[in-house]
Amino acid sequence: MLLALFFSSFGLIISNYSDTMQQAIFVMWFFVVILLLLSGLFTPTRSMPSVPYLTTYVNPVSYFIEAMRTVFIRGGSFSSIAHQVFALSGIALFMGGWAVISYKKNN
Repeated sequence: MLLALFFSSFGLIISNYSDTMQQAIFVMWFFVVILLLLSGLFTPTRSMPSVPYLTTYVNPVSYFIEAMRTVFIRGGSFSSIAHQVFALSGIALFMGGWAVISYKKNN
């Protein structure tokens, strides 16, 4: 749910600053691909160079992937994923606030 809140907010932010729907789709697609590739889903984040590795601290998909691996593979409880849940909550709430602030109504 937190990741869905992030992506919904992110989509609203992009659409608020875009002029056309095609522009919003292109920008959203670009960022979704980058977020997925840098999340650790396909390759381990520890094997990344230092600069791309630093982006995992602000990438909500990496927190989600790490939490899902902890729960499904290692059998972790909520206390073992509390850090990921709180980080994902903070990012999602920040983006949700930005989406609300940047919303402009068309007349």
